[in-house]
Amino acid sequence: MQQESYSESTPYGAAIKMHILTIKNLDFSYNSSPLLQNITLQLKKGEAVGVLGSNGAGKTTLFDLICNIRKPSNGTIINSSRQQAYLTQVLTPPPLLRMSEVYQLITHLNSRSAPDHCEVLSRLSEWSPSLSKRYAEIYKKKASTCSYGEVRSFVTLTLLLMGSDLIILDEPTAGVDPEFRHHIWLGIKNACKNGASVLISSHYTEEIATNCHRFYMLAHQHLEPFENAHEFLARYHANSYDEAFINASMSQEKIGAAS
Repeated sequence: MQQESYSESTPYGAAIKMHILTIKNLDFSYNSSPLLQNITLQLKKGEAVGVLGSNGAGKTTLFDLICNIRKPSNGTIINSSRQQAYLTQVLTPPPLLRMSEVYQLITHLNSRSAPDHCEVLSRLSEWSPSLSKRYAEIYKKKASTCSYGEVRSFVTLTLLLMGSDLIILDEPTAGVDPEFRHHIWLGIKNACKNGASVLISSHYTEEIATNCHRFYMLAHQHLEPFENAHEFLARYHANSYDEAFINASMSQEKIGAAS
């Protein structure tokens, strides 16, 4: 990956100062096959930004590149976060661990000054008393007795409370019931109010368009920015979010044949 430095007196340098994450002209190939091409993305401090894309579009690969798990073929990633948290798509806590021990593991790996359990419950109760109660119930269970949605919700909410200034969530609401989905978005919004920047991937166009400050669509190896839902619908000549998502994911040849 090419590392570049810019003076704050230049327009691009001043723009970087405003952003916690800047990606410029990023390419990634696997076995000589291009997966991502000319990716450009910016994330401001205190901003929630979504990344939409179908299965296999490259959302997880993009997040792995940001977190330095993979190395790009070309381009620049400027990550100025002090403390970063990453929710991966696959969560498999050891089945014999209690979720209280999973919590301790998360806090040990992700925070220098993590809140204790009582403080977590108090903060969750400020968002929603019912959320605090459900979280406390999961906290006492063994991982083997928790549903996939319970594990995913618990880990996501825990990461949102760790005080990280950059939080990357790979499909946090996948397999999650509507109540916990609502609470996860409540947690994302509160994290942003406290100064964190959150990057979220999802298949659910409506939740991204409704809850994020702005979002991107990843399709055909490229990332396209959108300021709002109206712009997204107009770009893909659609009357619904699902129609726009499908049109964006289709090949250009199929779009031409369908129009």
